[in-house]
Amino acid sequence: MDTILLVNDSATLTKVLSGHFQKAGYRVIAVSGVMDAYEAFIRNDVDLILTDFILRDKDGVDVIRTFRSKKAQRALPIVVFTAMDDPGTVQACKDAGANRVLAKSNGTAHLVEQIEQLIEEYKATRPSHSLDQDMGSCIVKATGDVFRTMMSLKVVPGEVSIEKAKIRKAEVIGSIGVAGFLSGSISLFMPKKLAQQAVAAMLMMEPGTELADGELVDAIGELTNMVGGSIKTELFQKTPLFDISVPSVYIGEDLQRRSVSDDLCFLVPFTVGDLAFSVEFLMVTKKEGGTGVQQAIVSGTVGA
Repeated sequence: MDTILLVNDSATLTKVLSGHFQKAGYRVIAVSGVMDAYEAFIRNDVDLILTDFILRDKDGVDVIRTFRSKKAQRALPIVVFTAMDDPGTVQACKDAGANRVLAKSNGTAHLVEQIEQLIEEYKATRPSHSLDQDMGSCIVKATGDVFRTMMSLKVVPGEVSIEKAKIRKAEVIGSIGVAGFLSGSISLFMPKKLAQQAVAAMLMMEPGTELADGELVDAIGELTNMVGGSIKTELFQKTPLFDISVPSVYIGEDLQRRSVSDDLCFLVPFTVGDLAFSVEFLMVTKKEGGTGVQQAIVSGTVGA
């Protein structure tokens, strides 16, 4: 069943439109605000977004721009259903990326017809946008970009795994907290030799330069912050689904990070020459905690 994400803050109009769409055979997810729309979109397989131009927290142009900010969503049909059908409003919506701008005064019959056409066109060339598929690729791209631009180091990613969190050991561990619709942490697990090499390159020192542990902690903290920020930017771009905290870095001979076994993580191994490290995006997914986004991912990827 095709799914319409309806973004409208009028309870009456939402009820009317939902009834028409359901009668036409569509599944309807109705939300009243932009942030609710972001979460609903991440949690569900959406075939079309229908938004009003004026919403309680933002306007329809912001909705369009946010979803269009990710390349993978540029084919997703977006329709603006508005009472403000003046040329300026119509042009602003189209410039932001709306496929159609339809006047409420024309009624719902024309609206359903246009929606049917757009969904059929979209399904013919439909891209993937599920979070469990995007997460791994975003970690790979973000980490690769940071190492390439900041250290001129080429990192080679391995296969992404989605698994229950477990004890991980490393000589250098850099972690940054994640809070919001996704809660947990982003961590780098590195051998000390690679940490020294990466920091020397990042600070433009001579290869092989040995840094004291205190200097290494500060630099790996900055590296962790850059990787975490790049993952956030790559994954959600303008959509503020999570914030990151100040990084923590630990250095030792046999460090280990313990995690609750119910937590879910995306783990990506990397190599730099003959050295290996990994980046983990861990999400709190316990039954008594975590968000609906995370619970949906767990249900769809682990133990389903």
